[in-house]
Amino acid sequence: MQNMSHFNMNIQESIRKVLMEMVDESKGWGDSKQKLERTFKFKDFNESIDFVNKVSKIAESQNHHPDIKINYNKVKISITDHEKGEVSEKCHKLVKAIDKI
Repeated sequence: MQNMSHFNMNIQESIRKVLMEMVDESKGWGDSKQKLERTFKFKDFNESIDFVNKVSKIAESQNHHPDIKINYNKVKISITDHEKGEVSEKCHKLVKAIDKI
């Protein structure tokens, strides 16, 4: 039984590390169980549109599409896994890619 207890502790530690990596990846993003959100601010409308076009290419390549709201020089991105109704690993992958823009 002691080996099983050690095994369970290793699994729990692995899960904790993965969750912490996901949290680190989504810094700057409002995080809830339902969605990840972030508002980006740009110089003007053209920069906002340029950013949205880049996000759309990434979203298409990952087949994971965020909700996007444009307000002149601000772009609000909301990401959720529509199939699961909550944040998933796919959401964090998209966040990571958007943050590299």
